[in-house]
Amino acid sequence: MLRTFQLLYHPDPSHFIAKTYDYGAMGKALVALSNLEFAHDEFAFKMHSTHRDLSIALAPQFPRHFKAKTDFLINYVANIYELRQIPIFQTGELNLLWLMYQLDELYEIRSIIAHGSIFLSETTPDRITWTFERYVQSRKKTWTKEAVQMSNGYLASVDYTANAIRHYINSLIRCLEGSSSWEKNYQADKEIRRNRVHLARLLDAGFILDDKGWFKAFPPIGPVE
Repeated sequence: MLRTFQLLYHPDPSHFIAKTYDYGAMGKALVALSNLEFAHDEFAFKMHSTHRDLSIALAPQFPRHFKAKTDFLINYVANIYELRQIPIFQTGELNLLWLMYQLDELYEIRSIIAHGSIFLSETTPDRITWTFERYVQSRKKTWTKEAVQMSNGYLASVDYTANAIRHYINSLIRCLEGSSSWEKNYQADKEIRRNRVHLARLLDAGFILDDKGWFKAFPPIGPVE
């Protein structure tokens, strides 16, 4: 279902668009964080449809809050053999403790950007740094105001990490659907690497030509340790 909203009409959108240039990094990072949360929710729904009994046993209610979402994901990966075979990193490593810490930090950043008030922006030749203010609960029934700084360079890492984890969660979803597995992906990656080496040798020997740059146009392959 597509929802529509009726807001006040802005008399000069071009003026607004011109003023948004310095905030592009913030918007880009927030999009990556929102897409990550959507994939996280999609994983929860898929788990409920493919492993209903286990899903109800470990999480009787749908994980609405960020901490619950993270616990949900970690618990299910730890309890399902097929999911434990899917690595986070290209080296084949699965580090659930790293994943938990990264998700906690990313969702905290999302909350700061969404709910914090920017009261100061500092611009240098290669960086923009924003200072956010927000109220947080320091202890029971006690709230205090805190300030947090973020630069566009830091948000680049936020965007990169959020997208990497989103791809990992999507791999988990495909595994639950039965459309993908780590072993199939691993064998396909090995075949691609063998073919690249073979083509490179043929090019070096002059048996085939790369006059249109088709070989260089292939997407890069990440390193394997």
